[in-house]
Amino acid sequence: MAFYEVDLRGEFFPLHDKGRWKLFGFETTCHVEADSAQDAEMEAVKLIRIDPVWQHIRPRPGFPTPRLYPEGTVSADPAEFSLPEYDLYRMVK
Repeated sequence: MAFYEVDLRGEFFPLHDKGRWKLFGFETTCHVEADSAQDAEMEAVKLIRIDPVWQHIRPRPGFPTPRLYPEGTVSADPAEFSLPEYDLYRMVK
């Protein structure tokens, strides 16, 4: 297996902010171990899905479906592994 760095973009992720649900987008980089770049993208998506930050995500009436987009995958050094950090930005329905 090889190590990969996967850039992901998320759209329409609801977060509870000041008593209301608001939509956010984000960009993040995930470090994963996989057999191929395509498998690395799938592993990165799994990491986002199990991250406690997003565990509350469910389809909500009147809200767009949250989406994840792989933006790029490159080989990485295993010493670079870290937890995902999110650069959040507000989105509108």
